[in-house]
Amino acid sequence: MSKKLHPLPACLLAAATSLCTTPGLAQTATLRETVVTSTRVPTRVDQQLTDVTVLTGDDIRRSGILNVTDLLNSLPGVQATPPGVRGANASVFIRGNNHAHTLVLVDGQRISSATTGATAIQHIPLEQIERIEVIRGPASSLYGSDAIGGVIQVFTKGGTGAPTLTGALDVGSYGTVSASAGYGGRVGDTAFHVQVGGERSRGFSDIRDANGGPFDSFNPDADGYRQSNLGLSASHRITPDLEVGAKYLLTHGRKRSDALNCDLAFTACTADFDNRDDQQLEAFNVHADYHVTADWRSVLRVGASRDDLRSWMFDPVAVQDNVSRYTTRQRQVSWQNDFRLGPGVLMAALESRQVRVASTQTFVRSDQETTSLSLGYQAWMGPHLLQASARHDRISGFEPANTGTAGYGYKFAEGWIARASAGTGFHAPSFNDLYWPFDPVNFFVGNPALRPERSKNLEVAVGYDIAPVRFSVTAYHNKVKDLIQLVTNQTTFISTMENVSSATLQGVTLDGSYQMANWTFSGHYDVLSARNDSTGNTLQRRTPRWGTIDVAHRSGKLQIGTRLDGYSHRYNDAENTQRLGGYMLLGLRAAYDVAPGWTLTASINNALDKQYVVNRVSFTPFSDYGTAGRSFFVGVRYTGG
Repeated sequence: MSKKLHPLPACLLAAATSLCTTPGLAQTATLRETVVTSTRVPTRVDQQLTDVTVLTGDDIRRSGILNVTDLLNSLPGVQATPPGVRGANASVFIRGNNHAHTLVLVDGQRISSATTGATAIQHIPLEQIERIEVIRGPASSLYGSDAIGGVIQVFTKGGTGAPTLTGALDVGSYGTVSASAGYGGRVGDTAFHVQVGGERSRGFSDIRDANGGPFDSFNPDADGYRQSNLGLSASHRITPDLEVGAKYLLTHGRKRSDALNCDLAFTACTADFDNRDDQQLEAFNVHADYHVTADWRSVLRVGASRDDLRSWMFDPVAVQDNVSRYTTRQRQVSWQNDFRLGPGVLMAALESRQVRVASTQTFVRSDQETTSLSLGYQAWMGPHLLQASARHDRISGFEPANTGTAGYGYKFAEGWIARASAGTGFHAPSFNDLYWPFDPVNFFVGNPALRPERSKNLEVAVGYDIAPVRFSVTAYHNKVKDLIQLVTNQTTFISTMENVSSATLQGVTLDGSYQMANWTFSGHYDVLSARNDSTGNTLQRRTPRWGTIDVAHRSGKLQIGTRLDGYSHRYNDAENTQRLGGYMLLGLRAAYDVAPGWTLTASINNALDKQYVVNRVSFTPFSDYGTAGRSFFVGVRYTGG
């Protein structure tokens, strides 16, 4: 295929008529869906001003997608890599922002690593998820640091309806087997849910081919993945106005990989070792939800989370394994009050977060505290919608940060809405960026003088929603200042992180769907310019154009669908010398209801067996990371008929 992305015929035709949407997922996520994340108050999608996608459990099952990275990669405005590699460290770029600029929440809590600044979202299984809300655009005025590019909030399963048993089993290519079972529902004023699951995959080589030379990290072994998970949920309505509840999530994943293993003096290196990461995520929270009056709701939430990572490397001179460990513990308290005020709702929230890091590395500082106050207001006044929010964050070690957002929407005709908003965001540096001690192997040291990155975002959009047509067009311009980048001293060759430049991220997202009888046509198309202002170069691994076409059909008990994903080129390096070509991937899926509550599923990913590259090793000999070829999966699901 040409390096230039070929026009996506149906999608471009749809773009002209604005009939693009989330591929095979948005069929139930209509403008009548309720969204929580975008305003922190339950709000119908057509009554808020944020570019947001809501995915329910039914949407996820209908998509035929089996892991969260591929699910996010199917959404408009989102690039998630690597696709099709189970358990691999996920990088999620929303509107071209760095992966650390996306805040990930699980039931309202952060579960990120304080050392890397990222969330290991790849270890959260889809079977634990009840719904996902994805905000595109800055949300620091509601959630604080890290929400420069957007927010991904995962809501785990809770009990609804009569108690029901559910289960799923999938088997497929690369020796992949996954299974899960759940039981939950509501009995009187008590709701509960229990979900357990696990997965094993033999996988394929992390590095595609051997390139030769002393620094080649290729190892021909298969780099597999295994994972286990447990989710618990319980709530009880004590009075009509008071509910208390708790949620717990535990996931444990082990991913093997290829890496170059060297001694401390860098005199000998080898790739002949079973490198692996063992990571455990744990989150627990309790809440009390009290309707004080008809116009005042108060929610108190207390929680704790843990990210525990162990990584195995090898010293070829000492002939011994080296195991590094990084553990982040967070304690979080949130007290939110919502008041009906005039034609709208006023939200006020106080938050406190304590972070503790324990590691085999000795950091100069191992703790951090954050206190925050957030205010928000939204109101409908006839065809007019107003939204505003502001937040004050105090993070130990930094100057206080103030952020804000203001938006306006106007329903100028039946089914039509136009909106515009402006907002600011910020991202505090990670512990690795700030406090990493001098590393004689990688010639790296942290920089405690780093300042938080800051952003200013402007966006406008127009949307339409009257069945059977739904579409939206969104244009945005986001300026990120004090961009944190790796800088190497050309005399000592020691690298560190510095606030060296700014970046401009601007683009357009088309998103929509059309239903005709038993057919659903949907898709999205994105155009992105993500550039370093100092050099004019495109930011690493950002795709300037990508899109999806999805066609689904239901005939009686049979559902079939096909999805075509297209991506233009990207650059692997900041200097834009390593160009990675564009590609297209074709997926097929089918589901058949064999009996009440029982469904057989089948899918083929990368049906044309396309070879493509999304990531390359950053040092010579610049080996390509592997991607999945044609993959087959079959499964059975029981949803309690």
